[in-house]
Amino acid sequence: MHIHNNALFYVKIALIVKNKGDILYSRFIFSNINRFYYYSIVVYIVICCLFIYLYKNIPNYENRLRVTLLSQSIDGIDAASDKLIEKIVNNNPNFLKKNIKNINLRKKNEEYLKEFKNRNISSIYLLFPYDNRYFILLDSDDNKNTNITPFILEDIDTNSFNRAKKSETKQVYIQRNIRNLGFTLIKPIVIKEKKTSFLVIDYTQRTYNSLFSLLSLSVKIIMIFLIIVVILLTVFIGYFIRSAYIKHRMYINPKTGTFYRSYLTDNYEKINFSNYYIALADIDFFKRINDIYGQNIGDKVLNSIIKKISTMLDKDDIFVQYGGEEFLLFISKNGKDMRSFREKMQNIRKLVESLNIRIKDDIIKITISIGGFIQTETSSSLQDAIHKADSALYESKHNGRNTISYFDISKSKILYREKLKDMIETDKLVCFYQPIVILENSKYHHYEALLRLKDGDKIIYPDEILPELEDSYFYSRISMKIIEYNVKKLRENSNFTVSINLSSDDLLNDAITNILIKNSDIAYRMLIEILETKHVDYIEVENAIQKLKLFGYKICIDDYGSGYSNLSHLLNLSIDYLKIDGSIIKNIYKDKKAHSLIASLSLFCKQNGIKIIAEFVENKEILEILKGFGIEYGQGYYFDKAKPYEELSI
Repeated sequence: MHIHNNALFYVKIALIVKNKGDILYSRFIFSNINRFYYYSIVVYIVICCLFIYLYKNIPNYENRLRVTLLSQSIDGIDAASDKLIEKIVNNNPNFLKKNIKNINLRKKNEEYLKEFKNRNISSIYLLFPYDNRYFILLDSDDNKNTNITPFILEDIDTNSFNRAKKSETKQVYIQRNIRNLGFTLIKPIVIKEKKTSFLVIDYTQRTYNSLFSLLSLSVKIIMIFLIIVVILLTVFIGYFIRSAYIKHRMYINPKTGTFYRSYLTDNYEKINFSNYYIALADIDFFKRINDIYGQNIGDKVLNSIIKKISTMLDKDDIFVQYGGEEFLLFISKNGKDMRSFREKMQNIRKLVESLNIRIKDDIIKITISIGGFIQTETSSSLQDAIHKADSALYESKHNGRNTISYFDISKSKILYREKLKDMIETDKLVCFYQPIVILENSKYHHYEALLRLKDGDKIIYPDEILPELEDSYFYSRISMKIIEYNVKKLRENSNFTVSINLSSDDLLNDAITNILIKNSDIAYRMLIEILETKHVDYIEVENAIQKLKLFGYKICIDDYGSGYSNLSHLLNLSIDYLKIDGSIIKNIYKDKKAHSLIASLSLFCKQNGIKIIAEFVENKEILEILKGFGIEYGQGYYFDKAKPYEELSI
């Protein structure tokens, strides 16, 4: 009962935590990260219930175990008793009648029983059933049967005899009624498929005690172990409940019931943002309130606004205090179309505008600017979706504040292309450099030039640039700018060796190949990496490669194993290097297929004079595997990340 009460106690604790955290759990719908705690409690309760069940039924289990152990411990006696039965029965189906009528035969067989006895056996006798009663025919005890006729045995376990009779197999039962006996073995005697009688062997109490003194100790040890397990589980579950509650308190503003930004930061990858419309809101000129009335008053005003906005949200909507006076709203798409979302944002704006906030003797008016993003399913990540909402918020502020703007994907592409073109032509293009390392000695072999654009202090990465300009004139223009940028660096530093990324279309562009040929005096320090493309005219590309190789350029296939890169690239193009994509390399120590692929590629390249560069070398384990394959070069954060030219040690 004590264990049972403990289980109920922790169920109550779980319910108390849940009740205290209602404001959290009613809005904690981003992900299922807390299921572990719930499951832990359920598992704990189940284990406690199992323990109670085991505790109540331990005598039954112990008795079954005793019987099983007894059966195993007397296997030798069991086997020997078979020979004893053969002596007595002598393969005679009428041996019962003969023993009843022939007292000499009976005495002879009883001598066999006496010879079979040892210090562990209290008595041994032969029973036969008649008219639902059992009669002793032969007995090893001289004092019991001196008469000619068999006598009735009253004090027996009829259930065990019935089981032995029905199953025709031996039965062992522990004596409960006779103090000087420990346990009894019953062996049915079957002659020509007829059950005629039973050989019964009673073992002494001393034998029973010697066999089960260790078992009793083992049962006590098991019970103690189970109690310790329950106690440890109690501590463990209690700790996790407490940790969960503390962590939830860290995520939640206790005065408003909304999330802090820390929750968002910790769970970026777990939030299914495509199920929400996203809006970023900012209280206009809120800094003035803090400056005039102080931080404490400003916080109170902020909390009151948050509470007002929260009343406009549905149960499935999420409110995050994104930073200072900035709010991030996740409006569930469940049952809401774009029009409903827009109406809700307008209602929130009007609500804030209508507030009359009293501070001391002053009444102040507040407005709010909102940026919304509707097509969240088109974003590659939550950060990207928030960035788009932020862009719309910037537009709202630019348009005079107290307004709502929405990020328009189609319009933004046109605007963004124009901005990119302007940045490229005004020399905002730069390269960061990541080293390619000789795996054998970890020395730098050369650097890969990685495209970046500088927008003030902000760095724009290729995945934000190239998709917008693909299949346009400016795509090739970027390639030319990259070549010009790196030629300049190579001429400034004679110790600098670099690889640049060009598409197969770039190799077929006369303007680009002419620049390369014009600067062929530094070709030995400029490696050409061919990027993947959807369609490759291998004959024309191979001709371009051969032309560049005449001027001293080395050629590499980039990102082999991803996208459109395939075996045809290796078979149809004269290359010097093969760069294996990081998606394969990063799984090499846990994916057998990746491991086999690298082994095959390594062998192929060695046989064809191609050197391999492995991307995504992130740890020593990957490094050692690659060295084991004889791969020459590697690239990844294990060696260094990409840096501006000014930060390189050359």
